[in-house]
Amino acid sequence: MKRVLVTGCGGFVGPYVAASFAGKGYEVWGADVKDGVEDPAIRRYIVCDLCDRAAADSLLETASPDAVVHLAAQSSAGKSFAEPFATITRNILPILHMLEFARTRGRAMRILAVGSADVYGPVGESDLPLKEDRAPNPANPYALSKAIQERCCVQYASLYGTDVVVTRSFNHTGGGQRDTFVLPSFARQVSEIRLGLKEPVVHVGDLDLKRDFTDVSDVAEAYAAIAERGKKGGVYNVCSGTSYSLRGLLDRLCEMAKVVVEIRVAPERMRPGDVRDLKGDPSKTERDTGWRARTAMTGTLERLLDFWSRALQESKQQSV
Repeated sequence: MKRVLVTGCGGFVGPYVAASFAGKGYEVWGADVKDGVEDPAIRRYIVCDLCDRAAADSLLETASPDAVVHLAAQSSAGKSFAEPFATITRNILPILHMLEFARTRGRAMRILAVGSADVYGPVGESDLPLKEDRAPNPANPYALSKAIQERCCVQYASLYGTDVVVTRSFNHTGGGQRDTFVLPSFARQVSEIRLGLKEPVVHVGDLDLKRDFTDVSDVAEAYAAIAERGKKGGVYNVCSGTSYSLRGLLDRLCEMAKVVVEIRVAPERMRPGDVRDLKGDPSKTERDTGWRARTAMTGTLERLLDFWSRALQESKQQSV
């Protein structure tokens, strides 16, 4: 049985990735900076701060994985504006430690470094859909950190033969994602309105943006496919190939919940330098690995509403 180590396993995507690999017959180990992570798909869990070189080395020695899916990161572009140094160090040191471990120990393991489509930076409509041969042009500290991570991985593969692949992951969503992200924020507010827990007002940022969303379950399958079949040193888009208007998605959530709302723009939800439209081309990923997104957006939105409705009802019952 092959063993995979999932870093950042206590985050939003981690449980989906663990379940995906477990379903393929892998023994799944997990690592995260926080204690108390419980996941039936994870055989063994280790608390570890990958920014600490000695701790990272110890983790990799103990786990001795055939593959690592590196999810651990400061994943909020919005937060990175307020905390640029922390974002950059937390998103670069861990991958450098893993790359150095593989280089200096001669350990044969496939590393999948999860990156971000934010590295593409400002683009025009004529540039879409975005392909992996487009050079990064990061426009915020989070995107910069991911661009540096990506470059480190490609260089180690080229110079030292390190078995590493990188993703440029576009927006993805699903149950368990924090409501600091746009679609969970919409789904939570709409659910609160439907349950009579708040006034019929939804607070939003820029609704005229368009984003390429993929269901998190599809993303987990993409990571497994790229880890297994991606080419060493390769960079792969993980995306649906379709961009959706945020305004249109909010309207669909309201229709599904059967609520009529007032929309109020909150200045603190606006981000400087936001790309107006972001859509990727998944053809290279499909060609090399056979993966493509399969979940319809309607199903994703329904599951988001269901997740927040259940979470809010449980919270309400506990507070009684």
